[in-house]
Amino acid sequence: MDRFIRGFLAGVTGGIVMNIWDFISYYILKISNDRFLDWAAIMIYGDKPVTIFATILALFAQLLFAGIMGIIFAYLIKLINSRDILFKGAIWGIGSSFILYAVPVIFKIADLTTTSVLTTFSHFIGTTLWGLVLAQVLHWLNDKPRIEV
Repeated sequence: MDRFIRGFLAGVTGGIVMNIWDFISYYILKISNDRFLDWAAIMIYGDKPVTIFATILALFAQLLFAGIMGIIFAYLIKLINSRDILFKGAIWGIGSSFILYAVPVIFKIADLTTTSVLTTFSHFIGTTLWGLVLAQVLHWLNDKPRIEV
C-alpha cells in the first residue's frame, strides 16, 4: 500500500469518527445546527439535503474530501517528519477547519457564512478528532510490515 492509499484510508477513517461525533452532536446533544454533510450538500447542491439519497451522497462526498485531506497530510508529514504525529494531526484538523470556515465567508456562500458558536465548537471538536484519528491510523499503516513482491 503506497503513501497515497494510506493517506486516503487514514483520512476516511478519521472522517468516519468525525461524522459519528457530528451525528451525536446534532441528533443527541442537539448542540449543532449543521452537520458536516450539510456543508458538503450546500457546496454540491446549493442547499441542505432533503432526501435520504441526497444525504448519503453528501456524506459520501464529505468522506471523500476527508480522504483527500488525508492524502495531503500523508505527503506533508513525510516532509516535516512524523515525530509528535498526533499533535501535528490535531493541528492539521484544526487548521483545515479554519480554512473550511473561511471559504464560504470569502465566496459568500449562502447558509454557510454564519454559524452558531455551539455548531462551530462542535465542528472544532470533530475536526480535532479527525486529525487525531488520521494521524494515528496513518502511523499504524506506516508501521505495518510490508511484503515486497
